[in-house]
Amino acid sequence: MKWSIGLVILCFSSSPVIGQRIDSVRSTHIHSYSDYFFLGPVIKNRNLQFEVESQTTPNVIKFQPNSSYNIGFGVNVFDVGLEVSYSVPIDIQSQERYGTTTSSDFMINSIARSWAADVYHQKYQGFYYTYTGQTISNGQPYPQRPDLVTRNMGVSFTYIFNNKKFSMRSAYTFTERQKKSKGSPLFSYIFSSFTLNADSAIVNSTEIPSITTPVEDTQFTSLGIAPGYSYTFVYKNFFLNGTIVIGPAHYWIQYKLEDGNFRYDIRINTFSVGRIGIGYNGQRFYGGMNFSAQGREVKFEDLVFRNSINTFRLVLGYRFLERGFMKERAVDHIPVQIK
Repeated sequence: MKWSIGLVILCFSSSPVIGQRIDSVRSTHIHSYSDYFFLGPVIKNRNLQFEVESQTTPNVIKFQPNSSYNIGFGVNVFDVGLEVSYSVPIDIQSQERYGTTTSSDFMINSIARSWAADVYHQKYQGFYYTYTGQTISNGQPYPQRPDLVTRNMGVSFTYIFNNKKFSMRSAYTFTERQKKSKGSPLFSYIFSSFTLNADSAIVNSTEIPSITTPVEDTQFTSLGIAPGYSYTFVYKNFFLNGTIVIGPAHYWIQYKLEDGNFRYDIRINTFSVGRIGIGYNGQRFYGGMNFSAQGREVKFEDLVFRNSINTFRLVLGYRFLERGFMKERAVDHIPVQIK
């Protein structure tokens, strides 16, 4: 069982004259709910999974955590959004078949009109796995690796070019509502580090004979840039958003073999981010669900390593008109020198 906390910071800035012209254009396409505070339930599932594939044959071994859903609530007040959720216990039969995963997961999202940024840290221990040619009888347990420990951390920044007519907030934080169907080119930067530790070789040669490198521990540190695009289709108060970012990343690779020797490599490979959101965004009631996946692919020795962060989120909420001190914004109390 675990608690999961997410923080969404909504940032605003403007200059007196230029800001008025921008706000005039923006208000034609985007409606702001900055005069309201929000409250509602949240259901989400977030996990980190990875797979190893042979470079010579189409054989894959895929490792997945036995993660649970989190149930909690979200609130947005003073232009700061906070979500607190608690994991739902996994039933015993599920643990017997898929094993037990312990995890900690922390993320901060900062969303402004023209940019979005993330900071995250994840740790997962305990995975079950499947591989090409494997046969599992109905109800029988999957092979499990309770010794596998993964750590994933990173920061990302995305610039939104068409921020006068397109709102990323409208589809994912509901602090705005996009009035017309529009999209925007994106440009993203990412810095991340992924570490995997095990008591023995990650891939057993009896399961994937074409992978002969007995990798026990590995670490990838990456720096990447990528273009992308996001589009929101709007029909009345309903919306559908799709976002894709893909590009090259520079990887510094370190891995340890079963014999204790370390090896190092440098590669240019890829990273990607995909997101889909659908929902209803009314004046008072709102709700929607979204799925996002961030992935990387690294090739070294005779294998291809891929991992991804997958997040599913279902949210419902109601807006209340702010009164009195609730009309204040957190950003108003930041000293001018550091705004």
